[in-house]
Amino acid sequence: MLEIAKTVYVDTSPTATNSKKRQKPHAVYDGERIFKVSRLTKLKNVDEVFIDSLFPENYNDILRLLRRGVKVYVLKDTRMLKKLRRENNLRKSDEIDSQLLSMIPREYFRELTAREVELKIAVRPLVNRYEWIVDKRKILKQWKNRGYDYGFGESIRAMDSDRKKIGREIVEIVSESIYKDVYGRVCSELQVWDSVEVAILVLELPLTSGMDKLKSYLGFTPTKNDGRYSHRLRRHLESIASNIYLNSYKRKTNIPEELLETIRSAQSKSIALQKLQLKILKTLRKTWVEVSKEANDKPAGR
Repeated sequence: MLEIAKTVYVDTSPTATNSKKRQKPHAVYDGERIFKVSRLTKLKNVDEVFIDSLFPENYNDILRLLRRGVKVYVLKDTRMLKKLRRENNLRKSDEIDSQLLSMIPREYFRELTAREVELKIAVRPLVNRYEWIVDKRKILKQWKNRGYDYGFGESIRAMDSDRKKIGREIVEIVSESIYKDVYGRVCSELQVWDSVEVAILVLELPLTSGMDKLKSYLGFTPTKNDGRYSHRLRRHLESIASNIYLNSYKRKTNIPEELLETIRSAQSKSIALQKLQLKILKTLRKTWVEVSKEANDKPAGR
């Protein structure tokens, strides 16, 4: 007798494993009922897992599932969920979305491989080190500028050297990975070459998600998603926007006309930076969709 694979559909949460104060568990639909789990590894006796988005916070759990022999598929474009909600006149909720995932044909999902997730995890120590240096360097420079200079200059120079070296490593890894086309096009469109910030965002942002979910994930909501957003990745987005803003006045690099107009039309620096961040996010998302579509349309064997 042919055994049917047990399949579950999961609306993933980036805060499922956080402290209870900010915890939002994953919503799971198994074809009969909806339940919630704090970790994807708590899914027992399953053969296939279909998820809506791949968040950095869930890499380790997904890799453990893959190593257990579980097949994991991620939705190529979460606009499919929005389309189904509209067609069925349904409100947005994690529970409803987990059910709607079961209505989407398999060809709209992409199978994840252990190699892909291992790449993301392998780069994490470099990204962690890069972020630590950027954060501590900023603090030392603030102290130095306020007159509290206890020989910080030499430390700052050493940190700058280390930051640039690690940044080059991250860029090189992403430039030679499956994300190289997205990375190259985003850098070209924004006119920011060899950007480690873009590399980190391309690698770690859940770009299969639609703009609404990405905005929520990065805190672009009136309530900033009640604090449940990725402050870390938002800082990388802020860094790119700040560099573009400064360069627009220094005129040291070419700034795309669309971004220049965004800066000129803004009533203040803070508004300009906010708008620039959203433009950059839209560029990342749009480029991901375009590259994915080209890959899907490419004839087999080429």
